[in-house]
Amino acid sequence: MPVRLVDVARRAGVSPSTVSYVLSGNRPISAETRRRVEESIAELGFRPHAGARSIRRQSTNVVAMVLPMLADGQSSVQMQFVFAVLHAARAQGFNLLLLTAEDGVAEINNVVNSAMVDGVIVMEIQVNDPRVPVLRALDRPAVLIGTPDDAEDLVHVDFDFAAAGAMCVQHLHDLGHRHIGMLAQPADTFTRQAGFALRARDGVLQELTERGLKPTWIPAQPNPAGVAEAIEELFGQDPELSALIVYNELALPFVLDRLRQLGRRVPGDMSVVAICPDDQAQHLVPAVSDVALPTTELGRLAFERLVGLITGTDQPVSTLLEPHLNRRGSAGPPLRR
Repeated sequence: MPVRLVDVARRAGVSPSTVSYVLSGNRPISAETRRRVEESIAELGFRPHAGARSIRRQSTNVVAMVLPMLADGQSSVQMQFVFAVLHAARAQGFNLLLLTAEDGVAEINNVVNSAMVDGVIVMEIQVNDPRVPVLRALDRPAVLIGTPDDAEDLVHVDFDFAAAGAMCVQHLHDLGHRHIGMLAQPADTFTRQAGFALRARDGVLQELTERGLKPTWIPAQPNPAGVAEAIEELFGQDPELSALIVYNELALPFVLDRLRQLGRRVPGDMSVVAICPDDQAQHLVPAVSDVALPTTELGRLAFERLVGLITGTDQPVSTLLEPHLNRRGSAGPPLRR
């Protein structure tokens, strides 16, 4: 059986990514660590493939972006990340290669093993993401947009979704609401354990619980029928519901439409606050108060971190952007009953 990079890492007592950096020169490595890795390579007779051997002397000026195209209605938000990375890449003379398979593992290995790209940006991170071991074993740098539970030494940028959820509850509670529900991402998003959906929901529910309020929530399909069913279920859970937190970008217009159909004025009868890209909240009628998703900033930061790794510059392992609330016309004090 051929010796693998992970075997070298295990013998040297380091991570596979450290072995990759010793081979590629993409990050400064201490003399002691380099010595252990080189001794392990010699003892095991490890032979890196052509892509790993040639990375020092050639650059493709191409970065890959791993973006699974899923069927849960997230494509419009995903493309905001893509355009942010694309704009940053063009500004520095890089081209962008999109990898859109659902798991992405085979595609990542193919483009890296064939030396097609200088680095990889990965999106749609699951809390237990099957791509993490693959990324650690690569001989190209990688940056994640999102945070797996096992982040360790993988460079990642993210938004504090738990704090965003808590901020929505705090805002509505400060306005006087004591019956608050959450309309969340589609059920499939939770089934695949998407980190952003889980952390936003948990942030809402934890804050509700800590304030002594009923933790009311439901996933929703982003279409009129799915939203109507979800709102009906929320009122079934709490008939006194006076405020909604919506973290389901495509469902947000349907939420406002359904509330109008039910004769509930926003914000008179029902206050609404969303977690979504700012442009998806401010053009609705009424304009919706939101905790804005910083898609452009996250995409730009991910690319900057990746270029830093490609050029051998130390990068922070974790970057977490803080939430900010934009107050508009969709949330007010509850009606006195």
